Amino acid sequence: MRMCLVGSEAPTPGKLPPFTLTFDHLYVDRFYRHLSDDPTLCTGCDLACDQCRGKYPSLYPIDFKKDIVAYRRLPGQLPYYVDNPLQYFSALPPFDVLVAIGLHEDVLLVLPRVAKDAGAKLLVVPVEDPDWISKWVRGNLVKVCQSLGIEFVSPKPFCALEAKGNEVIQEFIDYLRIGYPRIKLRIKDNIIVDSQVLVSAPCGCTYYVARNLIGFNLKNQVEKVVAKYWHSYPCVASMKMDPELGDTILHKGGYIHYDIVNGALREVAG
Repeated sequence: MRMCLVGSEAPTPGKLPPFTLTFDHLYVDRFYRHLSDDPTLCTGCDLACDQCRGKYPSLYPIDFKKDIVAYRRLPGQLPYYVDNPLQYFSALPPFDVLVAIGLHEDVLLVLPRVAKDAGAKLLVVPVEDPDWISKWVRGNLVKVCQSLGIEFVSPKPFCALEAKGNEVIQEFIDYLRIGYPRIKLRIKDNIIVDSQVLVSAPCGCTYYVARNLIGFNLKNQVEKVVAKYWHSYPCVASMKMDPELGDTILHKGGYIHYDIVNGALREVAG
């Protein structure tokens, strides 16, 4: 699967010029490092690290560097209005999926055409902060993508991504094993003795949570251990109140991980 990834650089330190916006660079960096199987991505276990991700290449690939055919990093600060956003997308190779993370809305509005010209079938614009995309821009992207014959999805947060019957989105999830997480647990004498990630949150957090479930006694409250390691990774979604969710996007990411662990326990119980 050929993918084009577009994000922002870190903003230039110092006082911002007037009429300037800054853009998040942390999430796109973490997403790229996850898909590249960067060994420095997760350092949560420190000296106790047992390279838990090391078992997954024998089960399925977790390094997708070869599939990222283009990775564009736009300036981390841009003026309120970008007159020519297409300037950032010259000489792109053909690709199947465009993933755009934390961009100026003027840039977002030209992405359907960029995707169409490259032969893409899917545009993914995840939302980790309420300020990343307005309701109007999201609605415009839906309409334009429909007119161009491109699938569009904008999960909030990225780990809420589900196909909901869409074959193109399902192919994206199945190939990269990212989206709404899924894990499998093995239990003996009320102790979690093994965990396996089937689908990870796109930031990679699910691997860390799953590894630290091993040894957990189910007589205790499982949500506490999930919360501990999900926060320790940590989730980098926003703590701003999101009017559409009626909660913060960070909390939504936490609820998703509670749900997938409880779902895995129900599967074991049969």
